[in-house]
Amino acid sequence: MEKKKFINFKMIKELTPYIKKERWLFLSGLTMMLITSTLRLIDPLIIGHIVDKVVPDNDIGKLYQFAGLFVTVIVLSGLLTYYQVILLSKMGIKIVTRLKMQMFDKFLHLPVGYFDHNPVGELIARVESDCENVRQLFSDLSVTIFGNLLFFLGMLIVMFLRHFNVTLLLLIPISIIIISLFLLVSYLGKFYRKIRELNSQITGIITEYIQGISIIQLFNQQKRVISILDDKSKIKRNTDARATFTEYSFWGLFGFLIETVFIVILIYLLAPQILLGLVTLGTLIVFIQYTQRIFWPLIMVSENINQIQRAFASIYRIFNILNLSSEYDVDKGNEKHKYQPIRFDNLIEFRNVSFQYKEDELILNNINFCIKKGEKVALVGASGSGKTTTISLLCRFYNILSGGIYVDGIHINDFDLKEWRKKIGLVLQDVYLFPGDIRENIRIYDDTIVDEKIFEALEYVGASEMITRLKNGIATEIMERGQNLSVGEKQLLSFARAIVFDPEIIILDEATASVDVLTEKKIQKAMDKILEQKTAIIIAHRLSSVIHSDKIIFFHNGNIIAAGTHNQLLNESNEYKKLVNLQFLSHKEAG
Repeated sequence: MEKKKFINFKMIKELTPYIKKERWLFLSGLTMMLITSTLRLIDPLIIGHIVDKVVPDNDIGKLYQFAGLFVTVIVLSGLLTYYQVILLSKMGIKIVTRLKMQMFDKFLHLPVGYFDHNPVGELIARVESDCENVRQLFSDLSVTIFGNLLFFLGMLIVMFLRHFNVTLLLLIPISIIIISLFLLVSYLGKFYRKIRELNSQITGIITEYIQGISIIQLFNQQKRVISILDDKSKIKRNTDARATFTEYSFWGLFGFLIETVFIVILIYLLAPQILLGLVTLGTLIVFIQYTQRIFWPLIMVSENINQIQRAFASIYRIFNILNLSSEYDVDKGNEKHKYQPIRFDNLIEFRNVSFQYKEDELILNNINFCIKKGEKVALVGASGSGKTTTISLLCRFYNILSGGIYVDGIHINDFDLKEWRKKIGLVLQDVYLFPGDIRENIRIYDDTIVDEKIFEALEYVGASEMITRLKNGIATEIMERGQNLSVGEKQLLSFARAIVFDPEIIILDEATASVDVLTEKKIQKAMDKILEQKTAIIIAHRLSSVIHSDKIIFFHNGNIIAAGTHNQLLNESNEYKKLVNLQFLSHKEAG
């Protein structure tokens, strides 16, 4: 309901600080709009005065004076309109830039769970399209709608002063046209909303098919893809054509009424009075000029109303994001809360930990296990059994439903989040590389990490040879999605990224699942070196990479069904033995 209100005072309150910061631009634009609206009322009156007073007096001097005044009014009105647009556009750009930065900053600090339920495409649309709607509100709409209404009222007042009865009669057709105008805008709004939705769908289809172009070409499905896109485009074309036909038909009729019918009505009403000397010819000219102008402010207002409603809907969505609690807001309301110093000397303990992403769908069910400092612990089990969720909770990407994770007896929620994450180095199966060079992808834009430390990390993980082959070394720019690097090279960079910050705990989530056997052996060698003096948690589907772990924890449907060394599990767990046999481990590996 809140989004449908035309004037949303809660949203206006949210926007007030932004307007205050740019108040001089806003007030300057508003002042120029008021002057411009007044000047637009004056020029027909000047022409009326010339016809009624100057021409009958046959005064050439005054004719030049009023002609000059007319030109001055027109030029000044144009200049003020020009500067008004510049000032308000500048204000809109400043406010939207500030909003975009705040939204991006908020995204960087929102919990990971938020992005599980909000697709990236939708968030990008919010930042771009919603902010663009807000820019229009500040740049033009807010002042323009007020200016147009003021101009309309000003013309009515002048017309009433010039001839009350005729203006009163004109209000009847004017009212009918105004009602028709607002009904048209409301009717067309449904079409344009559908067109925007179809446009988004078409853009999404094109994006998906371009990203999967190699698959489309491999299976020779170009014609099918074109057919799918063509069907959706035809629906958009037909909707667009219907809306355009309706709109231009109305404007054609509307133009005829203003330019012909209203002039005929005015001549019919005023000509007899002019002949009788009751009304001047200048009054007829003023009425004709005003009648031709009086509807355009209403047209703009009717269009502005829809735009303003869209802008407030966008503002509502924007502030819904900006008002979300970030990861670091959890303890702000508790003044008595004091973070505990982080020391990991002995034990990480999962105590009765349960978790769910959706209500009534437990992913982890009352799990309990310990990791001693310096241990190499492997989490194994089928996909969806809860392994990745377990390490996500350790990284505090999500809040635990019940139970807790303790480090030397202290709950991890009692640690400062930023400081706790500094203790952890995370290597994922899908390595994400950011825009920029290798240097920035390893140190993640932390300027305190010098090149010497980066080279040490690369040497440590066995990636220095790869760097020397590159023309620009660590200054080599990485292409989109790391296309100029192999899977193994990207994985080695992720290892270097994990250890360059010298974490105490290393987490490897399917770190070698996407590489070939030879690359895996190279990475395995780097892993063994990295994990020598670290506490390690390894998630792996390939048991061959974790059979020498100090402890293997076997997950099944969110439960831990077995834990121990590889040999212990072979002897004690039939489920683990089945998993080993399923992966065709050699007798040597299995023994």
